[in-house]
Amino acid sequence: MKTYIDGQEYTDDIGNGSALSILSAVRRRMTETGRVVTEIRLDDVVMDEDAFSGVSGGLAVYFTSRPVRELVLESLDEAIKYIPRLTRGLDEIALHFEKNELAIGEGKLADGAEGLDWLLQVFQKCSALLAVDADSIGLGFSDLQNSLGDSINFLGALHSEKQYLKMALCVRQKLVPEIEKFSAHVQRLRDLASSTQ
Repeated sequence: MKTYIDGQEYTDDIGNGSALSILSAVRRRMTETGRVVTEIRLDDVVMDEDAFSGVSGGLAVYFTSRPVRELVLESLDEAIKYIPRLTRGLDEIALHFEKNELAIGEGKLADGAEGLDWLLQVFQKCSALLAVDADSIGLGFSDLQNSLGDSINFLGALHSEKQYLKMALCVRQKLVPEIEKFSAHVQRLRDLASSTQ
């Protein structure tokens, strides 16, 4: 199968020509050039790495890539823009619990937890891609991460006990301030990523 990376035919050794060996060779090339695959198109069908790994034929595969740093900066910019929306949303959730609008508050709380999880994953993945130890960009990141985890666990315990007013208090007094502190770590990582271009 013919292999292309960013429109250029890839003629380096691709092992036995299987999808798995092609993917392995392309990953090596991406690592060497500081890029990451953003799209795989096999015979005009877009697929992810797992799907491509399992194919047994095809005429041509096209890999599209981007510089890792560019992708990291874009992700961190999205995270920075998202943090105020997340904290406003959490404040609204607390307000719903205070007004005894429990179904609305619970529904939005699930969205807030998903958003917080996304935010933490972006930070961790970007730190890994930049080969940066999170604690090296700001004092106390590990403590903050533990504190966020404790707050989330405490919220879960309060929820199971149906103590909605205490949940509102926890969101306002613990979770939102911790996310605002976390925002400074995201900004530091973003500054570090842009300064080393």
